[in-house]
Amino acid sequence: MKRRQEQGAVLLIASNFPPVIGGSARVYAQLAREADGRIRVLSARRSYVDGRELSSWQAFDKTQPYLIERLDMLRTPLTRGGEYAWPQKLRLHLGELALRMRLMATLFRRVYLGPIRSVCIGELVANGWIAQWLRYWPGIRTVIYVHGEELTTEDGYDADGARRRGFLRAADAVIAVSRFTQQTLHRFAGDDLPVKVISNGVDFARFSRAESGHWRGRLGWEGCFVFLSVCRLVEKKGVDHALRAFARIARRRPEVRYLVAGQGEDEPRLRDIAEQEGIADRVVFAGRVEEADLPACYRTGDVFVMPNRRLPNGDTEGFGLVFLEANAAGLPVIAGRDGGSVDAVRDAYNGLVVEGASVDAVEAAMLRLLDDAGLRRRLTQNGLRHAHENDWSHKSREFLQLCLGET
Repeated sequence: MKRRQEQGAVLLIASNFPPVIGGSARVYAQLAREADGRIRVLSARRSYVDGRELSSWQAFDKTQPYLIERLDMLRTPLTRGGEYAWPQKLRLHLGELALRMRLMATLFRRVYLGPIRSVCIGELVANGWIAQWLRYWPGIRTVIYVHGEELTTEDGYDADGARRRGFLRAADAVIAVSRFTQQTLHRFAGDDLPVKVISNGVDFARFSRAESGHWRGRLGWEGCFVFLSVCRLVEKKGVDHALRAFARIARRRPEVRYLVAGQGEDEPRLRDIAEQEGIADRVVFAGRVEEADLPACYRTGDVFVMPNRRLPNGDTEGFGLVFLEANAAGLPVIAGRDGGSVDAVRDAYNGLVVEGASVDAVEAAMLRLLDDAGLRRRLTQNGLRHAHENDWSHKSREFLQLCLGET
């Protein structure tokens, strides 16, 4: 323990942390797991979406090999748009102020007790203000972790971006998950912003050693060719176009099936598309998949498909952790060309990169991998190599070096 104190530790502040489901939550948990106790986590017991207590957070925390402390919330719950009378506005502001004071008191206590030498802020929009407070704390290095959508999506709270720019410029360093996100940061806050790319990683051993066949047997899909999507079901992921492309293929290829795993606001529309296209009997919406079941879920597929695209409001994929997970599980992948997914998928190396806005392009890529077993084998082998090179153990080391100023 004495050696760790001499080395110093990082306090990671994030509401998006398990048992919350999502890419950024998995990123933060994996970084901490691989850090040999040198990353401590400050998270929340309640969801900022609806204010409800997170299911099974105590059970999750007890099984982790690092320290997790939770406050009730790290940010005020989301509110719907609309005008508020001044008493309600006053209550909201007072509530936000009280929350911030509790958070800072906890943070200062943690820093004072040691061995914290760096604070990493996991949510730019909600908690970036902490960087402006910590700039006056000597000896503490402040880092902000940016995934991409915090900058590319329209934000009514900070329409001109001035708040976010102020937060970013108060930090000692900024982490971007892809070159796309790095370029976006420089356009947003200036070329002199100190940005380091640390792309997402994967638990290679866990995903590559998963047993296959369990899900296929349960679904009755032995002998079928299975396309697979694992993601949050929102429009930018491109599952709608993948369904339409699949429908065209299914009309002439009776052996194909499509498994869609995940939840999200777009699910009702996606189910309607499956019904309208006449493929509801060939598509299964699996809903939320527990973390422990993810590797086996991936091994159900023959080809992973998530043809992400940029939306009119600017929202796009920051990186695409699921592409690495699919590669580690032995699947070639199909990705969209927009956003940071091109950092995760190299066209014709570990997958195929297409114009996600084009159903024709998505169909062509799906057909190509369906028909060309040799290409699938080559992309699979390259994908395994690519995933192994991006194991979380390497990423956690990079993260610690940057946060603690060791690079």
